[in-house]
Amino acid sequence: MARRRAAQRRGFVAFLALVALVVAVFAWARSDGGGGEQARGGHGSGQANGGGGNGGSGNGGAESPSPTTGVLPQDVPIEHVVFIVKENRSFNNYFATYPGAEGATEGGTITCDENGCEDGPVVQLTKGSDVYPHDLTHCFRCGLTAINGGKMNGFNRMNGPIPQSENADLYGADLTNYSYLDREVIPNYWAYADRFVLADHFFTPMYGPTLPEHLYAIAAQSNYIVDNKSTTDHEGSYCDDPTEYATRFIPHEARANEERIMELERRITANGDNTYELGSYWGKVRLCFDIPVLPDQLEEAGISWRYYATYNAWMNVMQMIEHVRYGPMWDQVVEPDRFVKDVNRNDMPQVSWIIPPESYNEHPGEGKSTCAGENWTVNQVNAVMKSPYWRSTLIVVVWDDFGGFYDPVLPPQYDVMGLGPRTPALIISPYTRQGEGLEGGYVDKTVYEFSSVLAFIEQLFGLDPMTERDANASPLAGALDFENPNFDKLVLPLRQDCPYGTTLAQFQPSWPLLRTIGSPFD
Repeated sequence: MARRRAAQRRGFVAFLALVALVVAVFAWARSDGGGGEQARGGHGSGQANGGGGNGGSGNGGAESPSPTTGVLPQDVPIEHVVFIVKENRSFNNYFATYPGAEGATEGGTITCDENGCEDGPVVQLTKGSDVYPHDLTHCFRCGLTAINGGKMNGFNRMNGPIPQSENADLYGADLTNYSYLDREVIPNYWAYADRFVLADHFFTPMYGPTLPEHLYAIAAQSNYIVDNKSTTDHEGSYCDDPTEYATRFIPHEARANEERIMELERRITANGDNTYELGSYWGKVRLCFDIPVLPDQLEEAGISWRYYATYNAWMNVMQMIEHVRYGPMWDQVVEPDRFVKDVNRNDMPQVSWIIPPESYNEHPGEGKSTCAGENWTVNQVNAVMKSPYWRSTLIVVVWDDFGGFYDPVLPPQYDVMGLGPRTPALIISPYTRQGEGLEGGYVDKTVYEFSSVLAFIEQLFGLDPMTERDANASPLAGALDFENPNFDKLVLPLRQDCPYGTTLAQFQPSWPLLRTIGSPFD
């Protein structure tokens, strides 16, 4: 039934895509942005460009890419989608030097006082380490400052003109975030890029941070939320903790003042007042509310799904959706270790979201190992490849926000929420497009964001878009080739040079450090 519904709707989706493209081109020409969270318009303008530069190096971001749409063909042979969302890395932090990808090994900086910011010197990026020394801020305002109106040079002073109230290194002062990893540090992620698709224009859906970014992964919106939760000292999380609120744009204010807000975002470092004016459009929301989420339609259409995430974890945003938390759909929100078990017992759902346990999410700081996180990801992918599901599965691995790390490529500005800086994105399937990678992999330049994965699922199963974001997003169209599949598997060994996470036993709930390496608020 779902397949027939999908075929019936594709003609209409093609029409919508054409309309969206016309709207997007018109909006791009106006250079003042598109609609709000669920409001009018298609995709809006790019940020004001502060200059050119090869790969965005120096004090000028790479040119903002044009928006793209697309429609899946009929009779797509994919039946299962796995969406893995990890934590806090920019594309450049993982793939700056990957052949054919757009990256940089130097980056611009800024100097600021209470009156505004000016361009600073260009610095050389350093080689990063498996375990980073500390966390980096990645708030909504921090993402705007990092982008700096298109110059992509504000990562060293992500508080901008606002007086420093915390450790300056968290905001980039020690340049820890001006660093990158290479094949030596993350060989298995690079091996996936060699064989499958590395998407180097896959942007985060908003400027940060974690909580609202994860909402985009299930709803193509964040309910206008722009911050993480306000309290962390009570038991429970989200709907289970009545003290939890978060900052968000007041919806009617955001819709009525969209152009002014987007201008403030582009000029966030111009003076000491723009940040405060931007904040005047913000209010609070209790973190137990209802918005449409993609599993609503999956349930209605009889399409199996599960959301694999730790109960009470910061990233478990399904716990924030009231009708899910207090309804029968909550039975499909299960612990992340269940995924491999479900695959092994031939019970993998048609759509899976996987949110790793905290020790394996690759969030920088406090002893958390990138190597161990990579091993955890490999274990999920290996499980699928070793199973009968491999021949009909698409796996997408992303990181939820830029994590404060430098990135040179200017994101398009679609609306008041984003887009934010690029995330690493690996697209793994027998049906990925072939290219010039070491093992036939392809570097995809198509513009994507989290809503692209949702758009793929929607078009695959004949579902409706939920917001303007997924209605206009490309459904990973540039990454896939359904005519020339390659069913060869790439089963990778777990690395043994990690400080932990080198055995399957350490991925199980019985391992005492499963959630305790790093901060519990990562």
